[in-house]
Amino acid sequence: MSLAPRRIPHALCCHLLGLGLAGAAHAAALTVKVHHELEVLPTPAGRALVYELDVRNFGGGCARIVDVRASSDAQPLRRYQGDAIAPNALVYDARMTPLPNPAPGASALHPVDVPAGGGAVVYFFLVLDNNLPLPDALRHEVDSTDCNAAATTRSTAGSDTPVSRAAPVVVGLPFAGHGWVAGDSPNDFGVHRRTLIPLRDGGGDPIVGRYHVPERYAIDWVKVDADAHRAIGPLDRNASYLAWGEPILAVADGTISRIRDGMAEGTPPHNPPNATMEMAAGNYIMQDIGGGHYAFYAHLQPGSLRVRVGERVRRGQVIALLGNSGNSSEAHLHFHVSDANDPLLSEGVPYVFERYQATGLAGGLNERNGLFDDLGLHAPSPRFALMPPSYAVLDADADPDAVGAWAFPIRYPAQ
Repeated sequence: MSLAPRRIPHALCCHLLGLGLAGAAHAAALTVKVHHELEVLPTPAGRALVYELDVRNFGGGCARIVDVRASSDAQPLRRYQGDAIAPNALVYDARMTPLPNPAPGASALHPVDVPAGGGAVVYFFLVLDNNLPLPDALRHEVDSTDCNAAATTRSTAGSDTPVSRAAPVVVGLPFAGHGWVAGDSPNDFGVHRRTLIPLRDGGGDPIVGRYHVPERYAIDWVKVDADAHRAIGPLDRNASYLAWGEPILAVADGTISRIRDGMAEGTPPHNPPNATMEMAAGNYIMQDIGGGHYAFYAHLQPGSLRVRVGERVRRGQVIALLGNSGNSSEAHLHFHVSDANDPLLSEGVPYVFERYQATGLAGGLNERNGLFDDLGLHAPSPRFALMPPSYAVLDADADPDAVGAWAFPIRYPAQ
């Protein structure tokens, strides 16, 4: 499930499985809390807070969410009202079955009705000015009414949630070379963070209110040439895609903690039919990079993994080749960092790349011809300890004296 307006075809698809929630009261009774920690993600635009707000309805009646507010020290930071709520929310019923939402930017009013025993996940992507002090905590309030009656608006506030001062994980890039596009890195309507993995009890039933968001900070990396091609040749051949077969590099020193190999590659440009959550990542590598953090590299070529579990690797070492295995419509690298040695049962944590060379911002993804409409190319500009914005085009070498430009002729605009 995705609310993203345009993106690289998503690798780890969101499958929300049933949760049974019970409510005894006859009226709606909401609770509000932040799902995970408020952790800071440095970006070129400022310090981002990427998180989910849990709104649960433990009452016996339907609640219509009409206003959602985030603030700090009584200063408003973000407000969703009316038809701005639904594109930023995932609503589910008492069995955690997702209810339909409009696409982002839809103009028609779409009420966010949370049924008894159900809930909503409201997504926030707040970018804070680097020149202003980081807030100590955030407060969230949700206004609601009864769904089928003009009742008085009720306001429900969550407790103040502290903003973590922990530094993000710093890693190297998982590839070398030029012309890499950061597909769907964290953003307002990012598809990755809408992948919720419910925890289940011994009988296989979901545990009420318990889930993971492993892909909160994930990126789908593809490769392009100077003419914005992602593929050259027939689009139903993996070898046509420029990313296919690229060496994948360890982003840090560490120990290989988990692998999967032997899954066949799919036929682009379509996702495989009947994909399951268990097979979504395809062939993958997980690497313990220290501090309770694990780097995750997915959709690798079968038979290309050059490491084994327990092996110690160095940053920059080739560990596999990029492929199109798992729930993937074209060759790309799904990469993220999480807090546990499990692709699904873990929480995504913020990370930044030690250095890269920003060269453009891609737009207009065209899945019919393997092109972007435009790469928005500009003179190379080094970036340090940042998460690139969604669809940023970059080179792996941040030293302008080392390469200076891409490996193919490009005429950059004057600075």
